[in-house]
Amino acid sequence: MRGFLGNQKGTTLVIAAVTLSALLGIVALVSDIGLAYLEKQKLDNAVDAAALAAVQALKDGQDAARAVAEEYITANGFSTDSMTVSFPADGKSVEVSDNSSVNFYFARALGISSTSIGSYAKALMAPLSGVKGARPLAVEKFDFQYGVGYTLKVGTGDEYSGNYGAVALGGTGASIYKDNIEFSYDGMLRVNQWIQSETGNMAGPTKTGIDYLLHQCPHVPRCDISHFDPTCPMVITVPIVNTLQVNGRGEIQIVGFAQFLLKGIEDKGGHADVTGWFIKNTVVGENDPNAQDFGVYSIKLIK
Repeated sequence: MRGFLGNQKGTTLVIAAVTLSALLGIVALVSDIGLAYLEKQKLDNAVDAAALAAVQALKDGQDAARAVAEEYITANGFSTDSMTVSFPADGKSVEVSDNSSVNFYFARALGISSTSIGSYAKALMAPLSGVKGARPLAVEKFDFQYGVGYTLKVGTGDEYSGNYGAVALGGTGASIYKDNIEFSYDGMLRVNQWIQSETGNMAGPTKTGIDYLLHQCPHVPRCDISHFDPTCPMVITVPIVNTLQVNGRGEIQIVGFAQFLLKGIEDKGGHADVTGWFIKNTVVGENDPNAQDFGVYSIKLIK
């Protein structure tokens, strides 16, 4: 009996040792796999950020976009040695990929010292097709040229049947119109949507609202087309419409969006002409590669 019990103890010790080794191996794999997963998430985030930043810099050229992508990868703790930045033929997207190695700790006991991880992202810059924060001024579609000044709202003389380029967004009347100039319309506008023209010259509310925006510029000297901050309050987004030739309060269709840097407002004996320089910019909003291009874009990731 004593011999039998001794053999049983020995067998138990062997089983316990094997079980413990297996458990330690599982813990090692789980711990190191978890580490690799976290590093993969960090790399994914870094590559996504690099692609988004690069496509925004694409307007300054491919070299500038590549430099920005590398800056973002480095800032997130990864190397650019295995990084690739490519530019598809569409001219409005950037592809970024990078690889990294994750060193294991516990799994070394099982002969596994490291693993490789990789990530890929594509960011697309496409014409704006939907946006919040537009101003209640509509401009007829045109082949706008960067840096050129355009009339955004006429004071008198060129109106169509009582319409001067103002539109009703979220309601009608001078008070809503003025608030939408000063603080923008908080609803979503989209391409192909129909909006109403705002009748009357609206000279008073227009002057009050535009003067307010002109005085919100915090930059010294004040922004103009030779030097401006694209996030300045003087940069406004307006709907581009198919026509303003409607009688009275009529329906006009949005065909796109554009941005202008406010130049000023000219008071002509109780009438107000609003002018602005046409600019190109990227903003937060919906985009559509098939939408008409009026120089303002939004970006999105395409995995």
